[in-house]
Amino acid sequence: MEQLHILSIAPYRILPPTSGGHLGIASLHDYLGKICDDNLLSTLDNTPDPKYAFNLIPYFTVGVQRYIPYFGVSGLVNVARQHKIEALYCDHPYMAPTVNAVAKRLKVPWYLRSHNIESERFRTYGKKWWPIMRLFEGAMMRKANGVLLITPEDMEWAKKHYHLKNEKCHLIPYGTILDKAPLGHTEAKKKVAAQLGLRDDIPWLYFLGAMDFYPNVQAVEFILNEIMPRLNFHRIEYQVLIAGKGLNEQLKEQISNTPGIVYTGFIPDLNDFLLACDVMLNPVILGGGIKTKAVEALGYNKIVISTKSGAAGLVPSACGRNLYITPDYDWEDYTNALIEGMSATPNIPNEFYEVYYWGNIAKKISMIIREEIGK
Repeated sequence: MEQLHILSIAPYRILPPTSGGHLGIASLHDYLGKICDDNLLSTLDNTPDPKYAFNLIPYFTVGVQRYIPYFGVSGLVNVARQHKIEALYCDHPYMAPTVNAVAKRLKVPWYLRSHNIESERFRTYGKKWWPIMRLFEGAMMRKANGVLLITPEDMEWAKKHYHLKNEKCHLIPYGTILDKAPLGHTEAKKKVAAQLGLRDDIPWLYFLGAMDFYPNVQAVEFILNEIMPRLNFHRIEYQVLIAGKGLNEQLKEQISNTPGIVYTGFIPDLNDFLLACDVMLNPVILGGGIKTKAVEALGYNKIVISTKSGAAGLVPSACGRNLYITPDYDWEDYTNALIEGMSATPNIPNEFYEVYYWGNIAKKISMIIREEIGK
């Protein structure tokens, strides 16, 4: 198949990844880079890493000027011509006016990757300028040749409120680097248990995320104040692990004074940790888009006990019996589902990897572009 040349725009530092969002962008472009010539323009504060297959071009300054509509169009056109670009790809709508202008100059299609509906995220966070973002975001989506949306819910919302045609919208979820369920759970649990001084003969329940992000802080509060007391009522043995950097001192102190739960802090290598754990707790209520850590957990063949909001964007049919969904704020139902999940044998279906494996997702994007340009 003839080589496809893409110019991608990620308007902030993604390498090294320090969040699920950064890792998602890096992983997707890594797999795109394995099947096409993907040239990723990002900010100057990125650190190139040869393990990724895309061609990272540190290009934009870290100042706000890169977001000024049409700023630097001529320079981007020159870069695109140097790399024989046939299509442009833009993460988030913020640089979309500039990317649209470059695409017009080059007479090539461009695609907007929506990580969530930004105007809705701003509205739910109480940002006063959300109506302006709604007008801007909708206009950019309508101008793009294709819109790559991360969840089915976002896709239907954009069709309805931004009046997008069906053929313009494509479901491109957050993915996993795993193409099948990994092995080595028992060995990893013994290893991590020795490192952390924990028992390896009881279920490990975990929550993982950036702890300076309020929806994650709230989830930890729910675990401490709603879920653990109900589990304790049933006299069930378990261990809760809270992982991620930035937890506030008040919650650290509460955790240190509560039996059955530990705060691990930031874990640089998650593979052994995820292999070792048994059940992911996902009592998330706030925040838009897909919960990336739930996809990661399912990829590792973990049981995931989630609120309805926490499961937003997941395709339940692809997750099989590994995914339990309970109503938001119904902590009795949540605890009952957790008790059931703790005794279940995880068995993620192959369909999950067909939908969520980054390699398959990258192939889908490549085919969308190839169909547009007739290549």
